This record gives sequence, C-alpha cells and structure tokens, in this order.
Amino acid sequence: MTTNLQVITGGCFCGNVRYEISHEIIKQGVCHCKACQHLTGGAAWPFIVVKSESLHILGDFKEFTRPGASGYPVHVGFCSHCGSTVFGRPEVWPHIHTVSASSLDTIKDFSPEMHVWTEDAQSWILFHPDTPQFLNNPKKNN
Repeated sequence: MTTNLQVITGGCFCGNVRYEISHEIIKQGVCHCKACQHLTGGAAWPFIVVKSESLHILGDFKEFTRPGASGYPVHVGFCSHCGSTVFGRPEVWPHIHTVSASSLDTIKDFSPEMHVWTEDAQSWILFHPDTPQFLNNPKKNN
C-alpha cells in the first residue's frame, strides 16, 4: 500500500532546532492558559498534536518542566540559543507531543479545531463562533 504522507517540517527562530513530523497531525488548537502565555510571551500558544514517535528533533534544545493542570508534569522544549518554544511533552498523555504551530515552516496549513483554557484568555481575544471552546482541558475522550 502506498501513502502520500507529506513530511511536516519546522524549527525555532534562529534555525538551531529543526524537526520533522512523519505522520499526520492528530489535533490543532490554541491554548490560552496562563502558563502558555508566560512560556510564549504572548496571549496564547497555537499548537498541533502529533504522535511522539513521529516527531524527530535535531539541534540543541533544553527542556523546562512545569506542573500541568492534570497534576502531571509537562516538559516544554526551547531552543537553547534563541529561546523559541518549540514543543511540549505532557506526561498525562505520553504517546503525544505538542508542537508550536508558529514554528511550522508552512503555517498556512494550521487551522485550529479548538480553543482550550478560554477561562484564562485575554479579554480582547475574539473567538470564531464555529470553533469549539473549552474553559479548561477538553475531556480525555473528546
């Protein structure tokens, strides 16, 4: 069986950290939690979700571990040179990685399917009425 799987690529601002994703994106969304606001220096963190084994990271990065709302740690990967947030590893879901959508080489393919932690969203954020919103994390079976 032949598949037309397109490899997804991206990296940090300075190019020191590069990645390839060799499998389809599972989910796409935007997180508005206070932790993501602080970690990215912005109002929210646009992310994609991929299978951990499909993400291949090259370059010099560091990880910062923070407590997650689930009670499990979340490991956040940053470029050790420019400080760009590149990926996350939530221990509550060990089979997935989150990847910063702003680090994608082709950002036009990013289309959020949900907004999470909207209870922490900045008051000036406007949400598209057709995109599902969750006050915090969606339930695990969603």
